[in-house]
Amino acid sequence: MSLYATEVNQLTAAWLRRTEGAGVLSGAGLWPLLAVLAASADEPGRDELAAAVGLSADESMDAARDVLKALADLDGVDAALGLWAQQAAQVRPEWRDTLPAGTFGELTGNAGADQPVLDEWARERTHGLIERFPVQAGPELMLTLATALALRTTWQRKFSDEAWQVSGGAWAGRRLAGLERTTPDADDLRVADSGAGPLTLTRVSGDNGLDVHLVLGEEGRASGDVLAAAVPLAADGAAVTSGAALLESGAVERWPGVSTVSAQRPGLVLRTARFTVRSLHDLLREADVFGLRSVSAGDRGHFPAIGPVPLRVDQAKQAAVAIFSATGFEAAAVTAIGLRAVSMPVHRARAVAVSYDRPFGFLAVHRESGLVLFAGWVDSPEDWSAPSQRAPRPGAMRDRLPRHTTE
Repeated sequence: MSLYATEVNQLTAAWLRRTEGAGVLSGAGLWPLLAVLAASADEPGRDELAAAVGLSADESMDAARDVLKALADLDGVDAALGLWAQQAAQVRPEWRDTLPAGTFGELTGNAGADQPVLDEWARERTHGLIERFPVQAGPELMLTLATALALRTTWQRKFSDEAWQVSGGAWAGRRLAGLERTTPDADDLRVADSGAGPLTLTRVSGDNGLDVHLVLGEEGRASGDVLAAAVPLAADGAAVTSGAALLESGAVERWPGVSTVSAQRPGLVLRTARFTVRSLHDLLREADVFGLRSVSAGDRGHFPAIGPVPLRVDQAKQAAVAIFSATGFEAAAVTAIGLRAVSMPVHRARAVAVSYDRPFGFLAVHRESGLVLFAGWVDSPEDWSAPSQRAPRPGAMRDRLPRHTTE
């Protein structure tokens, strides 16, 4: 069983290079869907999808099954696949039987009946973090294929939760919901030169093999470039300098956000801000990145393996959320691709310190494999409020959410 971390991370990095500003995305949630489509399409879409997946189309279906199974087996991660189709789509049973195990349902073509079913699946599979299925139901939606990915980890070392008055940068003058902790392992901080300039990464370790890497680049650098450059560094740690080595060299000032402070013993002082980030991505806006250009265009069908009805991609969207708090991190994404019949009308002593006191990125990584599960950018963290004044956040660190479930 393989996570295909290299191929998934390549898709994630390519997607990040096309993004700008705040948001969160999951290449790991999208990749299995593209792999299924690659195995099901004819040319030229078959080659385009295979290129986006990073594998040959002939091996893509097996890879999709492997990735979804391996994700669901990770501690703290839930992964699921769903397929819904109208009877008029005439889906071949032999094609459906090749799909990864999941939920299979029927669409009526009535949005009033179908949308609540899809929305409920999204809520259940993400433990309430995603409330709406990203693809819209209706008579034109002949078939939709979706993945749901949810993760949760609790920090091995918690943060203190306190007000943080930022003195400079883009957040100057704001009183943020600050998080701070001091740990003995300075090597949780790593720095590296990259194609996006000098980068600072700080690993925050979870208790179940999942880590979150906070990423800071030079001021003025595009967020997508910074995060794309950070993906290989977070995944395998190549070409990085550790915080302990920085302390020994004394050369800390050139690295974004890094300084030194007085402390009782060597270690790492980390200060950041609590955040909740939500995104809704229209994947067809970057159709060439995902191999969706040909299969979403033209006047003929592109997926003969699915059935005799000519189908093309009409919708491709991902809804994602990430929550970073004093006690842990949780994130979820529902990615869905909707197909329609082509005959229908188409609608378009010294301690090293790091301070994330201006817009920064984050990567959620499976520690052992290096697979990047979620990536995002924060440009508007939460403002400080007393604990008694805080409204409950949907899905945030619920006791009822299991660390690991499988179907």
